[in-house]
Amino acid sequence: MPSKTPAREKLEGAIVRERQAHLEAKRIYDELTAKMWAYQTGEGPAPTNEDFELWSQAVEQRVKVKQLGIRVEGEPGL
Repeated sequence: MPSKTPAREKLEGAIVRERQAHLEAKRIYDELTAKMWAYQTGEGPAPTNEDFELWSQAVEQRVKVKQLGIRVEGEPGL
């Protein structure tokens, strides 16, 4: 098997990081929606501004990736 080129290694590293970022964004979204549901049903406090800011940053990153035309495994199609 041929050895990997530096460009290929960088690309594979970027793919791994993007997959991790996708999973983190999903976790942030799930936690925010759980907090909102708990608040709306009277079972918990309202989400904080920091919760919304974290979610907003995750969304901004997802938009940037989609603008580049990158599709992450497990994400709905473009």
